[in-house]
Amino acid sequence: MNLVINDDVENVEADIYLMTHTTNPLISVDTIKKAISKFTKALESNQNIDSLFSVNLIQERYYDSAVKPINHDPNNLVRTQDLEPWFKENSNLYLFTKASFMKTKARIGEKPMMLVTPANESIDIDNPDDWDLAELMVEYLSKKEN
Repeated sequence: MNLVINDDVENVEADIYLMTHTTNPLISVDTIKKAISKFTKALESNQNIDSLFSVNLIQERYYDSAVKPINHDPNNLVRTQDLEPWFKENSNLYLFTKASFMKTKARIGEKPMMLVTPANESIDIDNPDDWDLAELMVEYLSKKEN
């Protein structure tokens, strides 16, 4: 993918570049606008960032393959809502400048910022189960709008 992005950056002049995937069909126009606004404001106010990527905020209990707790103490259970937040890159969208991409050859630069996106927009279709989930979400959202 970085080769494709590199071709775009070398051949299309722009202040910022936005990348998303067709496998993330539920991202909303509002979320895209919010990302662009947050990124451009950060650039304009010299917040020392060079890119933005979308994430899911996760507050769940994790274990490694040896069944060792990673982010919690099983002997001192706290509500999952009170666990330290973790952030999972969800591939929904990326924003970056030409300078950032040319320096790192990656869509996430050296000084990125994150944007938490709504979970119902963050479905990434990588397998048949993801497809089914996306179909159910589209059906649900269509009914909700009507």
